[in-house]
Amino acid sequence: MMALLFALPAMAASPSAPQNTNVSQLLTQSTTIASHRIQLTQGETITLTSVAGGYWVVGDRASNGTASGTVTLQVSGVLKGGYIISVTGGSFNINSTTYAISSGSADLGPRGVWMVGNGQAGAGQFLFLDRNLGKFGSSNYGVLRVDLKDGTSEFGARLLVSIAVTTATS
Repeated sequence: MMALLFALPAMAASPSAPQNTNVSQLLTQSTTIASHRIQLTQGETITLTSVAGGYWVVGDRASNGTASGTVTLQVSGVLKGGYIISVTGGSFNINSTTYAISSGSADLGPRGVWMVGNGQAGAGQFLFLDRNLGKFGSSNYGVLRVDLKDGTSEFGARLLVSIAVTTATS
């Protein structure tokens, strides 16, 4: 048994050891996917609608429950390095309270994977981070993380969201 343990590193370092083509194929595919740029145009609307979610009270994770929400965004700028996004509406339902979203802004990277932003919801303010998970079946999904503070109350929420993009109409 000991001889086998010492032989494994020597076999792995052997120049005649076969290469794992699956790993190199995976790296090639990952590079191709990572270099893909999404194509959004100014004026398009992006809607994030919760499918499932939960919240917790910041500082007291034992105080938690279900959460939901919808965030409506509009592409207000198209740059080589990504997109400038305006938060135009929606709401969060956290701890049995509905917080209407009135305004905000965000940045979306050129590959459409990460969006980071902030805004006003009711009398409170919120930060958010959205990660696009990709297409499953006929829909795109993401995870929306929210930090919402209203007066002395602060909540964290994580929502599984469907992502829909609507073309601007003239």
